[in-house]
Amino acid sequence: MSTSPTGYKNKIQLKKESKKNMIWNRGKTIGRGGFGLVSIANLQHQTGGQFPPIIAVKTAKVSASDSLIEEKKLLDLFKECPCILHCFGDDVTAEEGEELYNILLEYASGGCLADRKGLPDYIVRQHTKSILIASSHVHKLGYVHCDVKPHNVLLVADSLYSRNKGVGEIAKLADFGSAKNIKDDQDNKEFRGTVLYAAPESIIHQEYQPESDIWALGCTVLHMITGKSPWKVEKGAKAEDVLYKIGCSRALPDIPSKASKEAKDFLKKCLIKNPNARWTADMLLSHPFLASIGNSHQQHCGRQKHCFYVHSRVQAC
Repeated sequence: MSTSPTGYKNKIQLKKESKKNMIWNRGKTIGRGGFGLVSIANLQHQTGGQFPPIIAVKTAKVSASDSLIEEKKLLDLFKECPCILHCFGDDVTAEEGEELYNILLEYASGGCLADRKGLPDYIVRQHTKSILIASSHVHKLGYVHCDVKPHNVLLVADSLYSRNKGVGEIAKLADFGSAKNIKDDQDNKEFRGTVLYAAPESIIHQEYQPESDIWALGCTVLHMITGKSPWKVEKGAKAEDVLYKIGCSRALPDIPSKASKEAKDFLKKCLIKNPNARWTADMLLSHPFLASIGNSHQQHCGRQKHCFYVHSRVQAC
C-alpha cells in the first residue's frame, strides 16, 4: 500500500458521509483481495478534527461484505493496541449503481513489510517488537490472527520520530479477515492464511492457536532479515511437495548466518515444529533480541509470488 495520492485526480466526484461526520472522496485503488479493494481517500470535511487528511478505505459490495463487517468488529475490539492498524469507522455508499460497504482505516504511507528487502538489524528489532505487542494483545483477548506475514504488517509514519529518534515508521498488524476465536473449534477444518508462513499444525490439521501466530512471526522476521520467502521453493515445485515439507518433514526454514546471535536464538524460539515448545508473545517480548528497544516504543507505535492457497479439505500427509 505504498502508492502516493499526490496529483491523483479523483474520478468519483460524489462526496460520502460516514457515521462520524466524515466526508471523503475515494481516490486511487492501491490494493485488491478476495474481500474487494482498498483505496486511498481524501477527507473533504470532518467534525472535531479527529481524523487525518488521508485515510485508506477497504471496500466490498454490501451483498458480499460479511467478512469485512466481521473484520470491522475485530478492529473495534483491538482498538486499544497502538500496534494494530486503527479503524475510524464504517459506512455504506452508492457508487456506479452499486451499494458498497466501507471500513475507514489508518493510511500506511510506507506500504507493507513485503515491500522491504533485507532490513538493518535495529529496524528488524523494532518492527518485531511492534508485531509482538499486537499479537500479545490479540491473544489476550482470545483470538488468533491466522495470517501473520509481511504483507499484513503495514508501515505507518511515526509522528514522534523526531522526538524519540525511532526508525520513522511504526509497523502495525492489519488484515484480520482470517482471524478466529481461540475457543471456536467449529471451523478448524478450513485452512486459513498463507502456506509459506503457516505453522506445521495449521498445514496438517488446520489447527490455529496463538502458537501458530508465533511460527508465522518467525517466518516474517526471516523475511525482514533476508528479503526472501522463509521457504525456498524450486521452480516447478508442486504444491503438495511444499505442503509436505512444511507440515510433515523435519525441515525448518534456514536461519541466515549473517543474522546476529540474538536474532538466531529468537528465531529458534519461534520456529519449533512442536507448537507447545514455542515461546509465547509475552516471553518473546522479554528476549534479548528486543532488549535494545525501549518501553517508549509500545507507547507511541502510532497476490504474492510463490504463495500457495490450499483447499479447505487438502491434507498434507
